[in-house]
Amino acid sequence: MKRRLPWLIALFWAAVVVLLALDWRASTPHDRFAEPPPLALSNGPAADAGHCSLAPSSR
Repeated sequence: MKRRLPWLIALFWAAVVVLLALDWRASTPHDRFAEPPPLALSNGPAADAGHCSLAPSSR
């Protein structure tokens, strides 16, 4: 079995880390609330919020 060059492996992983850092820096944060509402089966678009995401009412 041939021995791989350790500097080539280190260069590869350094390039991967640099590309990941550039992508992380250049991308915009994901807004999870900007997605379209899912469709209910044959009832048109769903309401704005489901019952599990409503704020509790004060009694």
